[in-house]
Amino acid sequence: MHHKLQPKDIELAMTALTGWTLEKHAQYHTPCLSKSWTLPSFEAAVERFNQIAQLAQTQDHHPEVLSSYTLLQVRIWTHDVAGLTHKDFALASAIDQLSTTP
Repeated sequence: MHHKLQPKDIELAMTALTGWTLEKHAQYHTPCLSKSWTLPSFEAAVERFNQIAQLAQTQDHHPEVLSSYTLLQVRIWTHDVAGLTHKDFALASAIDQLSTTP
C-alpha cells in the first residue's frame, strides 16, 4: 500500500517535474497532478494516448486521460488514499520520458 504524501513532500516532489501542475480534481475533490499537450494531429494525440495507456498498464496505475482532437490532458492521483503518493510522481515522470523518446 502506498502512503499519502504530506503537503511538504508534494511540494518537494513537484520540483522534479516539468510542466505538471497541482490541482484539485473537480469531481473527486482530491489533489491531482495535471498536464496537457497539444499534439500536431489527431493521429499523434491517439498515438500518445496509447503510449500512456500502455505505460499505465505496466505500472498498474491508471490515470484519467482526456482527449479532444489534438488536445490531450492527463490527471494522476491515487484513488486508494484520495491523494498523491510517490506512485503518482513516478508515473508522471515516466509519461514525460515518452515525450523525449523518438
